[in-house]
Parts: sequence; C-alpha cells; structure tokens
Amino acid sequence: MAERMRWGVIGAGGIADRRTLPVIGQTRNGELVVVMDVRDPGAIGAKYGVDSTDRLEGVLSREDVDAVYVASPVQVHAEQVIAAANAGKHVLCEKPLGRTVAEACSMVDACCAAGVLLREAYMLRHHGLHLEMQRLIREGAIGKPLFASVHWAFQYPKMEGAWRQVRELGGGGALADLGCHVFDLLHMLVGDIARVAMASATLVQDYEVEDLGTVLLEFEGGAQGAITTSFCISDAVMPATVSIFGSEGRIVARGSLTQTSDGTATIYRETDGEQHEIRYGRVDTYVRQIEAFADDVAQGTIATKESVPELLSSMKVLEASYRSAETGTFVFI
Repeated sequence: MAERMRWGVIGAGGIADRRTLPVIGQTRNGELVVVMDVRDPGAIGAKYGVDSTDRLEGVLSREDVDAVYVASPVQVHAEQVIAAANAGKHVLCEKPLGRTVAEACSMVDACCAAGVLLREAYMLRHHGLHLEMQRLIREGAIGKPLFASVHWAFQYPKMEGAWRQVRELGGGGALADLGCHVFDLLHMLVGDIARVAMASATLVQDYEVEDLGTVLLEFEGGAQGAITTSFCISDAVMPATVSIFGSEGRIVARGSLTQTSDGTATIYRETDGEQHEIRYGRVDTYVRQIEAFADDVAQGTIATKESVPELLSSMKVLEASYRSAETGTFVFI
C-alpha cells in the first residue's frame, strides 16, 4: 500500500457525499482516487476533482485503489463487498452490513479468504464523547453498569425511492437504520448483549417497515437495557439520549447520536452527590473513522476467523430483535 491509503467510493451519493467524500482528502493518511455511482457519477467526480465511473469494475480493476468505502443501498452490499474482497481491496462498509446474518457471513467469509480488512462504518464509536464515556465506565466512575437506556428518533415520512422504507431492500425500518448503531455503541460501553425482546409497529407512516421499535436487552453478566428507535416521532419531541446507570452513579449524554461532533453529557456520582459536565475532545467522526481504518491496514490487520464475532455482533442482535417481534418471545443471541 502507498504511504496514504488510496480510496475508491462505491455509492457516492447520500451519506457518502454529505460526510465521507469531503473529508477523505483531509485525513492524515487517506486520498480519494475514484467515485462510483449509478446516478450522475461525473458530477460527483467533478465536485471532488477525481475520476468517476458508473461501473463497479471501474473501481475494483484499478491498481491505484487500496480500499473501498461501500455506501450503496444495503441490498447490494453483499455483491459489492464480495467483489471488492475478490479484487484484493480492503472494505469499509456502511451499516447495516447486510439485510440478514447470512448475507453478512458471506461478506465476512469472502474478506477472510482474501486476507483483506472488513469493517462496518459505525462512526459513533469514534465520537469523542462516547470514547470519554467508555473510559469513565471502564475506570469504575459509576460503579458497575446496571442499566442502559437509549432514545433516537426523527420524522421520516414516505418518500419515492426510499429503500429504507421497503423491507426487502433495507431489511427493516427504524431499528435496522438506527438500532444497529445503538447496539454497536452499547457493546462498546456496556458489553455483549445476550438476549432481546422487541415490540415493533407502524403507527404513523404509510410504509411496510416499522416506524417505531423498542427493544429490551439483557447483557452478558446480567445488566439490562431498553432502546427506542423511531421514524414517527421528531427529535424535538424525543431528543436523542444515551443513559448508563451504574451502582454508584450515572452518565447521561444528549445530542451525541449525530453525524457531527456535537453532544453534551453529565456524570453524577453518589460519592459526592454532585453532577458534573463531562469534557471531551471534539473530533470529526468521519475523519477519525477513515484514519483508524487506514491505521489498522498499515499495521497488518485483516479479517480473520477470530474477528468474526465482533463483525457479526450487531447484525446478530438486529436479526434476533426482529425474530422476537415476530414470535413475541425473548430471543437469545
């Protein structure tokens, strides 16, 4: 690999154009080489001053591409990730990795066989506030974590061509889009999730996937949690919050479930009976995500059988949640 990781972007509209494409060239170890999109790739390429194509092979056949960022709709992730692995490209793939655990497994297997790195694009794990929360919890600042609560909601009315609103294309609704981020974040802050129970409904929006999903969680070790994701409640009505309650205190974060570096948090400790603001270093989560991926590749990190549980963790919780909603029972992961 060159001194700077040379990136191709597959699916260059949407989140890629809003957040990732603008920062790749700003990272200390990344360079944007080519973009691929099925709708007007030339305009996107011109916007960033790089080559463009409307064909997957137009990215994967290039020797000057070390890694690809896959930001296309989830229904084509498996095809594109497997093709990238077979072409010897490292892969950073938008979440969720696939529509099912079986799809995700096929991608993991391909990357393991090819000896390339595969990561899911969970930028929230790079948020400065979440990293500081993780440090405080690991150091015992609130005692033993006992309960986690997360709310994340926004209005997402029916839109023509919105694949997230079609079950066959997106794999689910509010939980598939937002919940996988939350599962990954709670895995980072609290630990592995052991079993789940989900209530799912479409109460306001005119589409087939759920616009409201609530999941009860039990973690390995006994801690519990509850998360609510919604496409039918505005964030003004239900502000995004992440709360971790421990045996000796609590941490409550507000506004950090975002594509920016924003957010505030407080910590309360029973030892002094006072609440304090948590200070943290602000970083662009998308810059940090790209840099961390390139750092791992430079250090020789690749997808291996040992990394499979971590790669499939959130997908397994997501699929188990939907199975619980269908059966009306707790489902073990």
